[in-house]
Amino acid sequence: MGCNLKDLASPTAIELSDLAGSRIGIDVFLNAYQFLTAMTGPEGRPLTSSNGVPTSHLMGFLDRATLMIRAGIDPVFIFDGRPHDLKRATLDERRARKDAAKKKWQAAIEAGDEKAAKKLGPQTAEYTPEMVEQTKRMFDALGVVWVDAPMEAEGAGAVRCSRGEIVAVASQDWDTLLYGSPVMIRNLMAHGTRRFGRAVTAERIDLATLLEQHDLSREQLIDLGIMIGTDFHPGIRGIGPKTGLKLIREHGTVEAVCEAKGKDVPERLDEIRGLFHEHPTGDDPLPEHGMADEKVLRDFLQEEMGFSERRMVRALDRLRDSSRLRQAGQSTLFDF
Repeated sequence: MGCNLKDLASPTAIELSDLAGSRIGIDVFLNAYQFLTAMTGPEGRPLTSSNGVPTSHLMGFLDRATLMIRAGIDPVFIFDGRPHDLKRATLDERRARKDAAKKKWQAAIEAGDEKAAKKLGPQTAEYTPEMVEQTKRMFDALGVVWVDAPMEAEGAGAVRCSRGEIVAVASQDWDTLLYGSPVMIRNLMAHGTRRFGRAVTAERIDLATLLEQHDLSREQLIDLGIMIGTDFHPGIRGIGPKTGLKLIREHGTVEAVCEAKGKDVPERLDEIRGLFHEHPTGDDPLPEHGMADEKVLRDFLQEEMGFSERRMVRALDRLRDSSRLRQAGQSTLFDF
């Protein structure tokens, strides 16, 4: 999840209609995990088809993608690429937590403790390569754009946003701002759902406003993020967002803060900074969206994955209302 800038941000609540006519980049992996952990069965595991194949990720993306399309949003889904070796410690830690949760979950199942299993199940969720390919297959059938990032999805999205290729990056990862995205949208894929009894609302965070509010340069924001802790560095012990903000404004850089506080300067500091300043992204221009194909969607989601007629009709009606549905036998200009 990168660094935690929640205490420093002043988000503005928005409606989906506020983004009508906008092309929005969406961080796929974080949202996939939200779907896999939110839509679960009695044992806390993702919902599955009749033959035991997980479907929560497809259900979530189908519902949210068609909702956005109906609202006039043009989504661009961005998949993570190969992680940098600086992220290895973070990934190893996540894997260790997941493995521990799997052991506890299995023990709960064997003991017949459904309550414990329901709680532990989401902690064992995995977005596998097979699920990734299923998601891409569905996006193709929906006619929505997806791209593979060379490295971090939110990083590639931030670069494309700064180029003007997309209007904002939708992600829960605060590192999106460190990568320089002018606009970040949180909770976009959960907008309108309920969490802990409250309706979830999408929020807009403007990078320029955040920097101005706290009298920071982007370089200082990156250094602040590194001190708090990012996927590429665990942070400096004892320094949280508010303390870090005070220190970076007083001393200017990570090196100066470390010197003043007797801390070790983070290893490979310039390399970490470089990942935020010049994150790799695809050079190819983003393609335009296409039309959804009803037959292909039904063959895949309904026949193969066991989606209900009700779920299919709801999604297809949204696409039809948006003039984005190509029905069986219907030709387009691309056929000639």
